[in-house]
Amino acid sequence: MLFQFKNVQKNFGLQAIFRNLNFSLERGTFSILTGSSGSGKTTLFRMLCGIERPSQGSIVFLGQQLLQHSPTHLRNIGFIFQNPRGLADKSVLHNVCLPLEIDGVERPEREARGVELLMNLGLKHRLRSAYRELSGGEVQKVEFARALIRRPRLILADEPTAHLDTYQADLLLDILWEHYKDGATVFISTHHPPKFHHPSILRYHIENEGIRLLDPEEVSLPYLGNSQSSSATSSNKGVRA
Repeated sequence: MLFQFKNVQKNFGLQAIFRNLNFSLERGTFSILTGSSGSGKTTLFRMLCGIERPSQGSIVFLGQQLLQHSPTHLRNIGFIFQNPRGLADKSVLHNVCLPLEIDGVERPEREARGVELLMNLGLKHRLRSAYRELSGGEVQKVEFARALIRRPRLILADEPTAHLDTYQADLLLDILWEHYKDGATVFISTHHPPKFHHPSILRYHIENEGIRLLDPEEVSLPYLGNSQSSSATSSNKGVRA
């Protein structure tokens, strides 16, 4: 088990976002979370990242309380947030490579990895541009590249396709899918889920202060692959908050 929410309640003032939330995320899965605006998707991801703490209950990560993990350990997670976090006056390449600079990776190696990521995202022409000069969609892709440059084994992405058109959104989802096929665990919230269903994809939905797993029959999309169901989906049927 990768993450477990145990009887989690989260309040903002008198408003309860979650009540007695019990939710788990397995290692080696590609999971998509949907829900209406204001349903708690961003709050959930902020709790996964340790930015927000539950009002009650606990969050367990790899068998240990999330808040007991060291910052060094948590650096192995790739976080993609809705709000930009770049250094406005630094170059795009500098912003993308910053995690590797913190890790002590030599400049030639970190820049080579940064350039490759930015080329894959169609931002080669922006390598030397200042972060503050980017459009909203370009900022989103730079945030995406910085989260992936450490090649994390766990990727948590809150609305990674915001501000992007359909083509660019699909490009980012394709890159996340490739990371998943290479062994990463991917968990994203999105208003732009893939236009297909794959037996390996788990789809969750926030409603009524809880999270439930959607059965394949509820996802009226064409399948990729030959299997009509996955063992992961079968084993998680009936998940409720």
